[in-house]
Amino acid sequence: MADGGRNKFTIALLCVAVVLGGWLLMRTVLSDPPRESVEYLSEDIVVVCEDTGEEWTISRGKIERDLYMRQGLIDPDQGITNPNTGQPTGFPADREKEWDSVIERINAQKKIIQERNGK
Repeated sequence: MADGGRNKFTIALLCVAVVLGGWLLMRTVLSDPPRESVEYLSEDIVVVCEDTGEEWTISRGKIERDLYMRQGLIDPDQGITNPNTGQPTGFPADREKEWDSVIERINAQKKIIQERNGK
């Protein structure tokens, strides 16, 4: 009987390991790439200028680099600089999905840096 209990425990443990392994694999394969990944940062984003209606594409990495390089916290009403006019009027075509979350994340990171630097 002791061997039968040990076998059941081993089978149960193997089942848990298989289920956990499957869940981890599915989570890895089906999830969005991390924000720091090359795949995420190389995605092209369609940008639309509010003043001229012009559209162009730019990689997410270039957008984020521009935002990180700005002094202080980012004003969400100041968009990406239009290369033709020099005005910050460009926003991702899907502004609600793309813009606000990026601004919040970058501003949160900038606040941490400011606190560490005593500003």
